Amino acid sequence: MAAKTDMEAQGEGLLACVNPATGQVFDHVAAASPQEVRLAREEMGEAARRWGETSVAERVRALRRLQALMIERADGITAVINRDTGKSRQDALTELFTTLNLMNTYLKRAPRWLRRRRVSPGLQVFKRCYTLPKPYGVVAVIAPWNYPLILTVGPVFAALLAGNAVLVKPSEVTAASGAMVADLFAHIPELSPYIRFLHGDGSVGAQIVASNPDLIYVTGSPRTGRLIAQQAAETLTPVICELGGKDPMIVLDDADIQAAARWGCWGAFYNAGQTCISVERVYVVEAVYDALVDGAVAEANRIKVGYESSPESPCHMGPIAFSRQMEIIQAHLRDALDKGARVVAGGEREGMFFQPTVLVDVSH
Repeated sequence: MAAKTDMEAQGEGLLACVNPATGQVFDHVAAASPQEVRLAREEMGEAARRWGETSVAERVRALRRLQALMIERADGITAVINRDTGKSRQDALTELFTTLNLMNTYLKRAPRWLRRRRVSPGLQVFKRCYTLPKPYGVVAVIAPWNYPLILTVGPVFAALLAGNAVLVKPSEVTAASGAMVADLFAHIPELSPYIRFLHGDGSVGAQIVASNPDLIYVTGSPRTGRLIAQQAAETLTPVICELGGKDPMIVLDDADIQAAARWGCWGAFYNAGQTCISVERVYVVEAVYDALVDGAVAEANRIKVGYESSPESPCHMGPIAFSRQMEIIQAHLRDALDKGARVVAGGEREGMFFQPTVLVDVSH
């Protein structure tokens, strides 16, 4: 049989898994149909009632099994993230460790966070008053592509721990990572009845929002957050958004300039800058400005750009995740240069890789 083209695969409801470093299509993931979204919402509506009646201790035990499975499969998890995003195996391992640490914090503190609390009765001194946390019901989690493990598992884990059933839409850009996370949950029988993964593009996300979940958690761009909030407003569905930012670093004249340059560049170029809290602009006291610029240029030029699948890879910075993101970066650079900025390091595209770039003489 002849291999399907990407367009043919997309037309048949399949998401192509593309390694952005090589351009290789290494797998396909089935996208959810509108009927599957509706059925999943119905199933999770029923499941939420059962899961919400379990004790916090039961939920903790089940979710500890997921944590243990992730530790056991660490090597396979980092291999999938490496191929799906182009980030190094070391960076993927950092994402895994950070996820496991977050899970550990939730598991440790959940019994205290979710217990019944006595509160003041105010003027009704002859009464006793309590607050008791109750699950929302069905939580929809719409996850991003830049950190496809922690920014998927983190909110899903929290929602399950609090007694909710969950609908999850991983990013179509990192469909293989989404399928990998789905497989992890499928291997925990105490959890699998209470979670559904619905793969697909923005149209699937819109269908999930339209299915009227009880809470929506979205990590993405301001535009995506705005569209979801507008749609959710029709049903007064609560929405939690973690959206992009423009994050300044401020360097004062008593700073360790070498350290500021080193860690400023790390904060800017980690994960190829595809981080919602990355260092995107730097304000520097004039007295140390030249020294910091020199230090930042030296640090940027030391960064090794490339892709390898080995855990011992010497590469520090991988590719941009997909072509639309590359176009945004290039548009930002052109806009800055048109307004008088100068490139003092990097500034060039090489395939899906973009050199670590330092600009000076920039406006706000």
